[in-house]
This record gives sequence, structure tokens and C-alpha cells, in this order.
Amino acid sequence: MRVAIIGANGQLGSDVLRVFSTQPDLDPIPLTHADIEITDPDSIAQALGMEPEVVINTAAWHGARAETEMDISFRVNAVGPKLLADWCRGHNAALVHISTDYVFDGKTQRPYTEDDPPCPVNIYGISKLAGELVIQALMERYYIVRVSGLYGVTGSRAKGDSNFVELMLSLAGKEEEIRVVDDQVLTPTYTRDVAECLARLIHTEAHGLYHMTNAGHCSWYEFACAIFRLAGLPIRPVPKKTDWANADAQRPAYSVLENAHLKQIGLPDLRPWQAALQAYLAERRTRRAQ
Repeated sequence: MRVAIIGANGQLGSDVLRVFSTQPDLDPIPLTHADIEITDPDSIAQALGMEPEVVINTAAWHGARAETEMDISFRVNAVGPKLLADWCRGHNAALVHISTDYVFDGKTQRPYTEDDPPCPVNIYGISKLAGELVIQALMERYYIVRVSGLYGVTGSRAKGDSNFVELMLSLAGKEEEIRVVDDQVLTPTYTRDVAECLARLIHTEAHGLYHMTNAGHCSWYEFACAIFRLAGLPIRPVPKKTDWANADAQRPAYSVLENAHLKQIGLPDLRPWQAALQAYLAERRTRRAQ
């Protein structure tokens, strides 16, 4: 099965490429922004000339720039998925589109399932939801996959090839006081685990909308405490409220996702976030020792 991976040098895409490369029945084809511009139909047609059976889109315009550059947000997060859906529909290919927990407003106090109505509170969430809706309107053979709090060894390009774990570890010994918000609750999710679950999912051909996060939940503050504890660092961050952070955009206070549809089709749940974090730190040590 030929699988085109858009954003193969990104935080999630790089792990998808690594995992899919170990699968004997998958032929992953890495595509970066130098190879494909998803907002240009001609670029899409040229880059996908190898006629993949599955296209995985990990590209997104996110972070603070998504709020200040609204036109780009909608081009990348909504128009791009629409054009990919057009191509996939015309070539009988399945589309895997990565979305976000930020499609919810965070006003509930229970994990969101795929059946809960979205209600985004910022431009990023609105633009990602628009991408979801246009794919659902145009296609039948799609997998829309919502994730939360991603971190991986490659790091996010939007964050300078870093992630929250690396940020916390970089502050150790540099800051007298490390302050972290404690009133935003999520599920930190290891990109390696998402990549392995995606490989299982596309073999099912059970198309639809899925949540895909590690099990459990925590606040960003609790996540930071676990990072320092598992890294063996005697550091205790200081809890702060969201208004202290002076964020560029409103964020949902509670964006925990329930992987209900994965369970319905018989796929195993992802491991608890604490175990995933421990595995990430072990992989990090191994890579740094090489």
C-alpha cells in the first residue's frame, strides 16, 4: 500500500514515516513543504503523481501565528484539506487528516467523544473544524483524527523544532522559577503512539472520525511536574492561572478526548500518558547517546 505522508519532516509526520517504514505491507512516501504545497492543486497533482492509495495530511498552521495570520490559517487548515479531498476522491484514495482537540470549547468536565458537537473558541480551532467539515462533505473514504498535546523527538517546526517537554527541560537550571498554567486540562500525547495507531487504523478501512490520544489526563502543570520527576530533576514548577500567561488566543480549559470510536472498531487504546512520557524520555536519551 503506497502511503503519501505530507509533512514527513514534522513532529508527527517524522514518526509516521519511521513507524510505517517498519511495516512490510506499507510503502511510505515522504513529502515535505519543498515537495508539495497543499493550497495549490497543481502542486498536489504533481507531488501525488505516484498515485498513493492513502494520503496522510499532517500539515497545519497553528500556534500564535494561526491567530494573527487568519488568511493563512484558513488556506492551510481548510482550503488545503479541501483540495486534498478533491484529489483523493478523483483518484480513489483514502485521506487521513490530522485535526485537534481545539475544535471544542472546553466547557464540559468529561472527556469529549466523537459524537459531541464541536464549538471552537479560537481561529486555529475554527479553521481546523472547517477542514474537517469540508472533507466530510466531499468524501466517504476519510479518517479524520483529532489529537491533543502532541510531543515527539523531532519537535514542532512551529515551535522551533521543540515541544513542551523540551521547553521544560531547557528551563531547568536557567530559571529561578518555572511557571506553568494549572487550569488547562488535556491529554499529552506521544507522536510515536499516534503513528503506531494510525498504521493499525488504515488497515481496518473503517473510515470516519476518530479521537486518538494517550489515556488519562492532566493539567499542563501536572505534566511539567511529571517531566521533571521522570527526568530525575529536583524541580517543582509554580502553578499559575491562564490569565497570567497572557496567551495570544483563548484556549479550551478542558480538552480531554475519549477514543470512543477506536474502541468501537476493536482497536486497543493508547497507553497512559505517564508511560508514554517515560518512553519518550528513554528514546530521547538513546538518541542523544548516539
